[in-house]
Amino acid sequence: MISERYPFRLGGYSCIVFIDGREVRPVSSLTSSIGPEVIAQELRAHGFSPTEVVSDYNILFIDTSRRLVLVDTGWGCCTQKMQGRLLRNLHDAGLASEDIDLVILTHGDRDHLGGLVDLDGNASYPNATYVMSQEAWQWYNDPQNLARLPTEFREFYRRTLPVIGEHLQTIVGEEEILPGLSLLPAPGHRPGHSVLRLTLNGKHLLHLADTVGHPIFMLHPDWRWPYDSLPEQAMQTRRQLLGWAAENQALMFGAHLPFPGLGTVIAQSDGWLWEPGEK
Repeated sequence: MISERYPFRLGGYSCIVFIDGREVRPVSSLTSSIGPEVIAQELRAHGFSPTEVVSDYNILFIDTSRRLVLVDTGWGCCTQKMQGRLLRNLHDAGLASEDIDLVILTHGDRDHLGGLVDLDGNASYPNATYVMSQEAWQWYNDPQNLARLPTEFREFYRRTLPVIGEHLQTIVGEEEILPGLSLLPAPGHRPGHSVLRLTLNGKHLLHLADTVGHPIFMLHPDWRWPYDSLPEQAMQTRRQLLGWAAENQALMFGAHLPFPGLGTVIAQSDGWLWEPGEK
């Protein structure tokens, strides 16, 4: 990989996409909606490997000139499976973790919350205010929900969430966090899963979070992604957001799309065609 950060601008805001990690999985992990031969054919036809799925872990940073905003925090050091590179990449870009004063959390998966604390259990972003949907916060703080999770997951949430609790703002429904920047419910992937919409000077950026796990789900929005908790609801959300993005010519960002995870869509057949890059 040539670079681990990708700078761009939207209106008066300076943005950077940082990569936190990369995972390669067998193509069988992509979907069970159709047979492997059809999956391989579709992937090959649109320029993707027919045998493996590359999942990047992309993090969006926004400098509004008044606030330094991080959307999700990557893996951090929460698991041996993946050691997050976000803090190192922030440092290489001349940013200290103490500089970040707003952290927006799209949902509760560990690859989005893992970087909240360091190895000693201290806040990685000690000067930040945190924003998360109330539904997500309540779900991951409910002992009955945690009891159904594997031990490693339970310990992670019990160790991590209290660190940010005193500095957390929870949001119900759609709410503007900063001028032009709103958090929106996007149900289906995880409890309280949310996306971000940034609108400045008539231009839109839609942060999809985990609404779309691979560009092929844009062409086939009704294919099931096995990582969605409520697949039917996730499909409906996918269609709504992709339709809105195409209609409004929005630049989109995906947490697991090929780095830097930026692009646009155009309607095609019963879905949308992903066009990587900025406009």
